[in-house]
Amino acid sequence: MVGFRRSENMKPLDSEWHKFRQEARESAFSINEFSDEEINRYNLETARITGKENPRTYTVNRPIDLLGVNGIDLRTLFNR
Repeated sequence: MVGFRRSENMKPLDSEWHKFRQEARESAFSINEFSDEEINRYNLETARITGKENPRTYTVNRPIDLLGVNGIDLRTLFNR
């Protein structure tokens, strides 16, 4: 996917630009992990880097079931 130029001196967006932004969302927890040059070059302020897409994130949003319990804690089973 190639983006459009906003002015003559700007280069079109290329696949490297999109790939870097996607990898940034999947590998970082904050925009502060990148240099000023990378933030400006890839426009990372708009990349929504929150750490949510990072597989190392251990925080999950589990759905609540009808009883208001998120399932069974396996550590409490007797035959564990």
